[in-house]
Amino acid sequence: MSQEPSKSAVFIGVNLTSDRVNIAAVTEFGAVIAESSAHFVHNTGSQGAKSPLQEEDPEVWWDAVRMALGHIVGQLQKTTDPTQLKSISISGDPGALVVVNRQGNPIMPAILPCDLRAADYVKSLNFHGRDHCRKLGFQFRAEDPLAKIAWLKDHDLKLYEDARFIHQADFIVGRLKGLPDVTDFSFAARTGCDLLDECWPDWLDYDMYLSVRDRLPTLMHLGDRAGTVSAQASTATGLPSGMPIVMGTTSIVAAFLASGARKEGDFHTILSKRLSISGISPTMIRSMHDHVSVNKLPNKKWSFSVSSRTGTEWISAWFSEDAFAELEAAGSDKLPNIYLAYPNVSKEETFPFISNSAEGFITPATEDRIVQFASCLQGTALFERFCYQKLNQMSGATAIIGDIYTGGPWSSSDVWMQCRADVTGQVNRRMKGMSSAAFGTAMIAALGTSFKSLEDVANAMLAVDATFFPNPEKHARYSELYSQFCDLMEDQGYGGSSMAMNF
Repeated sequence: MSQEPSKSAVFIGVNLTSDRVNIAAVTEFGAVIAESSAHFVHNTGSQGAKSPLQEEDPEVWWDAVRMALGHIVGQLQKTTDPTQLKSISISGDPGALVVVNRQGNPIMPAILPCDLRAADYVKSLNFHGRDHCRKLGFQFRAEDPLAKIAWLKDHDLKLYEDARFIHQADFIVGRLKGLPDVTDFSFAARTGCDLLDECWPDWLDYDMYLSVRDRLPTLMHLGDRAGTVSAQASTATGLPSGMPIVMGTTSIVAAFLASGARKEGDFHTILSKRLSISGISPTMIRSMHDHVSVNKLPNKKWSFSVSSRTGTEWISAWFSEDAFAELEAAGSDKLPNIYLAYPNVSKEETFPFISNSAEGFITPATEDRIVQFASCLQGTALFERFCYQKLNQMSGATAIIGDIYTGGPWSSSDVWMQCRADVTGQVNRRMKGMSSAAFGTAMIAALGTSFKSLEDVANAMLAVDATFFPNPEKHARYSELYSQFCDLMEDQGYGGSSMAMNF
């Protein structure tokens, strides 16, 4: 029986990781109709995996991408017409430095993010760029492309003088359109871009003497039109010649866009061993401790992400993952309760405070295992709210104003999802399917050709599995407990009373 052809618009998202490319073809309604992937054939030279020098031929990436694209186009030919392929976008990790000539061809192996040859240049970058670092709220690292550029100038001046500097995804965009001459702001941040003034700043040339600004790609926002698929790339991949190429972004941002969060004030939380929180803010969140990652979104919005050491590790460390369902059923009627828990197993913390000796606690003490379990469920939610409050303070907001979207292995617990909604007083949504960077990149492709905003794209292409509305009576009780929790954390030296603001 033949398959009925689809008439929907189709968008292709390409995501590059450290070892492979993943591609998804997604309709305007969010249906994944084809997927493909291919591994990179790594070649780090003779230095060995533990060497500080880590390189790779960029053509390895293109070989994998064109192979995977050819495979996915072959799948699509069975169900779609070429006119339905509306656009393609590329996302990836930002750390690799690709050195090319004026024609866009590599003139040396790409220097990978894990390459640490530029460690001696970090101090100089952070000194000469101190105003820049203070402005954007981070310090440069040896892994960053800018440090590698500074190293290359000192070690191969002849090659440097003819070089152009791009990123991994920029190289693939160049192979598709003919010339790698554009990049996304989030890629460019660690190459020295001023995200606020949207430029390559003067200090790169006048203080660091790199003479590099005119040899870096043009800065673009994700969702901007970056070019079209060339005839040569069409022959290599099977994509239609002239197909629009939409500027992508980093893998982290692409995956975040697929999480469900779509408007200012929304959060996305992953319930896993380490609590991971992302969100959308109207202002840049600065953190000189470099524990909050910030990326630029269209329309003067910012995405941010942070990871805490406290998460769901307590389930396996203090109880048993196999017993979770039984304990959850027995403990559901013990929520809320007076037993306040900070369920930190690792004795370290990275957010919302930094500590190498953070001790978890349950107070008052109890020997009842069901109560202990319920208090840890509740305590994780209280700690999560604690993190939201800190992020709100850092962004200048007084309260969360959006919804909370949740993923991760423990988001399937309806009891926990409802507890979190009651604790925060916010709508909590569990999305269908797993968010992926390739899917999020397809959403960016759709934004650049068929939708007006990220919110419109999310509304059309993402589906909610379940929605949890806060219970007003329980939220009032949890707000009292949250104030007590903040006081306890302050007593332990883990936060100030100012964290217990209106929420």
